[in-house]
Amino acid sequence: MIAERFGPSDIENLVRIAGSLAHSPAAAEMPPQYRELAQRVHAEIVAEAADRRSPAVSALLGPRPGEQVWMLRFWTRHEETTAPYATKGAALAELATHVRASWDNVGGQGDVPDEPPADDAEAIDLYYGPDGDAVPHQGFDLYSEEIGRPQRLRIVPLKFVFPDAVTAEGLNCGAVFYAADDDGPASIEVAGVLVFGYLDAKDGVVRVSVHTDSADPKHVVRPDGTVPLRVIVEDTVVLDDHSHHHAPHPTVLEQLLGAADPEQRAVISSAAVSARLMWSCPDCRCPNPRATERCERSGCGSMVRAAAIGSQGATLAPASALALEGTR
Repeated sequence: MIAERFGPSDIENLVRIAGSLAHSPAAAEMPPQYRELAQRVHAEIVAEAADRRSPAVSALLGPRPGEQVWMLRFWTRHEETTAPYATKGAALAELATHVRASWDNVGGQGDVPDEPPADDAEAIDLYYGPDGDAVPHQGFDLYSEEIGRPQRLRIVPLKFVFPDAVTAEGLNCGAVFYAADDDGPASIEVAGVLVFGYLDAKDGVVRVSVHTDSADPKHVVRPDGTVPLRVIVEDTVVLDDHSHHHAPHPTVLEQLLGAADPEQRAVISSAAVSARLMWSCPDCRCPNPRATERCERSGCGSMVRAAAIGSQGATLAPASALALEGTR
């Protein structure tokens, strides 16, 4: 949308310019739909001057906040690696993997055991030493950064009605296919929503990504700026934020946890975290359901992205780097 490239004051001025032209000779040259719109604007300006404003039908939402990631940089005599991770725990897990693979550098020296301990933090501390310089020419930095989003405003309706069958069919028929190119993988755009589908060789998966930032506010954007989504794989609903009627059935893991006593829950939860079916809070270590974004332990509430489920605080996937597709 062109409106996305202008600020609120610019849009307001453009609307008022259109209203001032509603009854000018230039208006006769406008297409009928533009002329009718200009006349509506003129009527609103007159009503506003008389303090009889009409109810608002849309609103401007500010730019969405950036996303926090943890940047892990570690180096050896021969190489240096820097990559982003969804959580601090995920970054430490990756660093611990590197440490265990290099344990021969420190194993059996002084108080360091021959084999690395199972605990990630302990393994890292033993490898690098209390001052971080136990191994010559090796070290690491771990710090958080914010990945910024495009700084643009979004126009959203204050009342939302999903398109009827006729309108939806028209939007579906107007879908556009974009072939893969240097800017990104293949995608389909319908009502402004981009759906990417491609083979992710790095992780060895078929990846499907949905981008809603450019969704058509006239048809599919709710007042809070979100888009109603339902994702189905084969015959299984894997995501439904619109209706509980079609929500997925409880998984076997959820049924087991629901029927278990406290001792059994601890054992099941530990196995589920190891298998990446649950995630362990990087702050309090409490196991949480895979689909939650906030730690459910009372008094904690640490946030983690729902897609960022993995081992001990969870990576987005076994890959070391965060995979981000750019918008078109």
